[in-house]
Amino acid sequence: MTEVRLGGTDLWVSRLGLGTVELGLPYGIGNTAPPEERDGIALLQWAYDQGITYFDTAAGYGRSEELLGRAFAGLSSRPTIATKVALSRPGEDKLLRGKELVSHIKKSLLNSLRALTLERLDLLKVHAPAHGLFLSGELLELMQELSSSGQVRYWGVSTYGVDQPLHALEHAGTIRAVQVAYNLLDRGPATTIFPACARAGMGLILRSVFLKGALSNRLNALPQTLAPLRRAGEAARQIAQELGVSLPALALRFCASQPLAQVVLVGTADRSELAGNLAAFAAGPLPEDVLGRINTIEIEDQALLNPGNWGIG
Repeated sequence: MTEVRLGGTDLWVSRLGLGTVELGLPYGIGNTAPPEERDGIALLQWAYDQGITYFDTAAGYGRSEELLGRAFAGLSSRPTIATKVALSRPGEDKLLRGKELVSHIKKSLLNSLRALTLERLDLLKVHAPAHGLFLSGELLELMQELSSSGQVRYWGVSTYGVDQPLHALEHAGTIRAVQVAYNLLDRGPATTIFPACARAGMGLILRSVFLKGALSNRLNALPQTLAPLRRAGEAARQIAQELGVSLPALALRFCASQPLAQVVLVGTADRSELAGNLAAFAAGPLPEDVLGRINTIEIEDQALLNPGNWGIG
């Protein structure tokens, strides 16, 4: 698989990356339980053997970090593992400040290094809360401190919407990568965020490719409360059928068609699904006429593009 340089860093990563939340927590439509530990480890190792060299995790993803640490311990050449730290305590929305913030981040970092069996992190992303991202002076100073100590090579942010990545771009000297939600229904960042990242030399990582399962074979499981989202997904599925591919393959290839992004993240705990993702990605970008048809699909209620507003698992 082709590797590319992540923005202005010296990290070389596969263009298809694997998100690992489903290996550590119940996730997606229906809250599917994570696999057994040995199966999760086997999936990670198989993904690496297929050429995936970028893995995304977080301190809040259950046992995900630990599985990654066990899967790749002892390798002479490890893949790039990017983890995340929250700015609040688990189960709380209030952003931490001052000494509490510093203590929380340092503790989270040490726990992540231990679980991942690493001495330093290639990329540590701030896991922005849904209600806003605030890169305070004290947080930026702490980032510099932990980089100088050698524990973190590069910092990034995992964001929601458009305002958060724009805020991160104001600190492009410290923040070196931004992870944004982007898919064939949620196309907003492409016109503003993507070119801004390219100009700033900031790495760009796409997540929510399958919109937490709404753009996958689980589309029919969406409840009636999400009827507008389901109708939009069905319109996309019709395009996929005419092209002779599955809906998730169409969704993945749509994101792979975005030339300004270095990494497209897929999340799965199923090897057959991952094999399908690898095959779809290898098929390359979508034809221009198909992209044009996808761009005509609209959802009036933009709040439905954030799974946090769905009211389901």
